[in-house]
Amino acid sequence: MKPKILLLFAGGTIGMVPNPETGALQPAQSALEVLNNIPELSEIVDIDFELVVNVDSSNMVPDHWIKLAHLIAKKYKDYDGFVVAQGTDTMAYSASALSYALGNLGKPVVFTGSLIPLLEIGSDARNNLVYACMTAGLNIAEVCIVLSNQILRGNRAKKHHESFVAAFHSPNFPELGELGRPIVLNDWCRKRHDGELDAKVDFDKRIVVIKLFPGFNPDILENLLSLDIRAIVIEGFGPGNVPFLETSIIPGIIKAREKNIVVLIANQMERGKTHLEAYEAGLKAKEAGAISAHDMTTEAAVTKLMWALPQASTIEEIDIIMSNNIAGELI
Repeated sequence: MKPKILLLFAGGTIGMVPNPETGALQPAQSALEVLNNIPELSEIVDIDFELVVNVDSSNMVPDHWIKLAHLIAKKYKDYDGFVVAQGTDTMAYSASALSYALGNLGKPVVFTGSLIPLLEIGSDARNNLVYACMTAGLNIAEVCIVLSNQILRGNRAKKHHESFVAAFHSPNFPELGELGRPIVLNDWCRKRHDGELDAKVDFDKRIVVIKLFPGFNPDILENLLSLDIRAIVIEGFGPGNVPFLETSIIPGIIKAREKNIVVLIANQMERGKTHLEAYEAGLKAKEAGAISAHDMTTEAAVTKLMWALPQASTIEEIDIIMSNNIAGELI
């Protein structure tokens, strides 16, 4: 029997078809508009279609993640797997968010997209969607990204090129598998199970992200504390170092903690991890009350923090959640 898959369109290039009168690309309004151009899909899976939202992925917001998570939770028992088609620019954020929201996931949720529209010469859309649907029927229980010839854990992935078809990589975690005939899954994939889905789908978007640079004005950090925010993510230098002399941000971190505003230190490198105890410049941040993003990507850390904030009231509680491996996002 063919796997039963629900395909959720959330915008992006992959979900567009030409207007029959003007030829301009527009979002598909029905399953047939897409499936008629990829007839082989119906040969490999029993597929249903829902249009969730039609936006460029730069306009994706937490409310869209919540809608996707609610839909998957509502129809969880009706399908063998789920495919989410959206734009690639913020795909790593969406995949990370759903990996936390869909607790105890026992089925695949596969994100895919394309860099080239479906009906253009050389499009990657057809293969990506076919392989995503095939992956959604396999023995894997991950929120993953299927693009080019890769299967990546969603909360470990980063988009690292704006135009290459192989636009994503996973700098701190090996690929879950490789696309081909057959699709090969690696041993560290989480496997299907029949446990109950534990969906927690609230996100608090009152977060600011700061990327430090030499000469960063510490007044900027302290001015942010007057806003209605609950957390600040600071991308530090090296393993999470911050300035503590002439342009010290340590007073700002101390004031944030006094206001019960979380300061999470990440780093600016794609590989490696945040290790606040490695240097004095990181240790001072930790002693001032900052917490660590460990080896999470910025995308994974930001979305996890958004997800953690509704579940905790103190910085200590947030630190416990952020340090706990929820969905394979950290070691």
